[in-house]
Amino acid sequence: MLFNSFEFWIFFAVVLAGFYSLPYRAGKVLLLGASYFFYMWWNPRLILLILASTVVDYFLGLWLETAPPGRRKPLLIVSLVVNLGFLGFFKYYNFFASSLAALLGLLDDSWALNILLPVGISFYTFASLSYTIDIYRRKTTAVRNFIDYAFFIAFFPHLIAGPILRAKQFLPQVQQWTRPSAATVNRGIALILTGLIKKTVFADRFAIAADAYFNNPAKHPGWLAAWSAALAFTIQVYFDFSGYTDIARGCAKLFGFEFPINFLRPGLARNPVEFWQRWHITLSLWVRDYLFLPLTRHSRTRTNIYISLMITMLLVGLWHGARVNFVLWGGYFGLLMIAYRLVQQRVPRALQPDAQAARFLAPFGIALTFTSFVVASAFFRSQNLWDMTVVLSSLFDWGHTGKTVLTNGLLVLFLVAIVLGVLEERRGFLYRLSFAPAYVQVPAFVCAFLALELFSVTGEKIPFVYFQF
Repeated sequence: MLFNSFEFWIFFAVVLAGFYSLPYRAGKVLLLGASYFFYMWWNPRLILLILASTVVDYFLGLWLETAPPGRRKPLLIVSLVVNLGFLGFFKYYNFFASSLAALLGLLDDSWALNILLPVGISFYTFASLSYTIDIYRRKTTAVRNFIDYAFFIAFFPHLIAGPILRAKQFLPQVQQWTRPSAATVNRGIALILTGLIKKTVFADRFAIAADAYFNNPAKHPGWLAAWSAALAFTIQVYFDFSGYTDIARGCAKLFGFEFPINFLRPGLARNPVEFWQRWHITLSLWVRDYLFLPLTRHSRTRTNIYISLMITMLLVGLWHGARVNFVLWGGYFGLLMIAYRLVQQRVPRALQPDAQAARFLAPFGIALTFTSFVVASAFFRSQNLWDMTVVLSSLFDWGHTGKTVLTNGLLVLFLVAIVLGVLEERRGFLYRLSFAPAYVQVPAFVCAFLALELFSVTGEKIPFVYFQF
């Protein structure tokens, strides 16, 4: 049941109407049941997995809060083993089994199992882990109401591809729910329409061009083909994932709940560090708080910081998928951030640009950072190591031009995206639309519906990229 499908919006309308026709406590139970139905749409059997994780961490949270000091760490370890065990088995067993078999000279599938990857497991596992870890750290208290906790884990807008929620941010909203204001409803509608336009008008069109190349890069030699395809996928993955997040946040607002911002125009980042402060923000903050900072707690030397940063980014890559390509993708960004920090530290303070010079240099930093993100597509989108090497070599094969995969229409869309991104960065016009009078909002919403009708990709629905993670 994709966010860009007719079935989902029928489901959403029915659930929304049912929620507001009932008292809040009953409506919350309805929402929980609807969330489980939404999850079971892909495979009914997988509901057992999310229920098991929910039950285990609900009771572990209660015990962690009241346990004596000597028993608290073993309880946390149980939570880590259960959650990471589920994630590791379903997502990474075949990856490590085939790697070990290859090292032993056996067939790659010698120990392979027919395992179905549960949708959204990477996202709800991190949400659940943040709950037990925060209780262990005394940063939040255990929730007594099982329905509230189950609702936090399973609430359908964030269930499949985030944003990654924290219990201390979301559970107070569940426990002290208030009906959304008219401005909140308007903002929710605007976010949903924005997300749908990002997905169906921008992402899906660029997906066609990217797929045409990355499904068989050897058939499209030359640097122009490689760079245009990498650019196409870069634009696709941004609009696809940020579009999903906008729809998720908009749906949550219509129910009276707030999700954290997950994207802040990363294409305008001026350096690799700022990029990860703007891209998939909830994941960046999660790995900072629960992985990077614990790794550097006992030693803040530069060497340990750089090693910890590289470990963190390698694991971020592995979190995205059970392929060597993703690990290399994480390592690539780790190297970029370490290199940026090294350069920043070695430039004398007297030579560092002042505010005026920084504004002048900003476009060059943005262009360089964006280019590095485009190169990263070779790691992220390639289906295997061979394809990755073909794409990387083609990107820098200046002796062979090849043909672009971008049509004139896609180039126009790219320029439109740049203009809209800069306007939103400078003016925040989409946010201000929520508070605009009706004579401004109504024409804007009508134009959005027209754009969806006239410019959306027709035919088979293209899944969201991050559904596979």
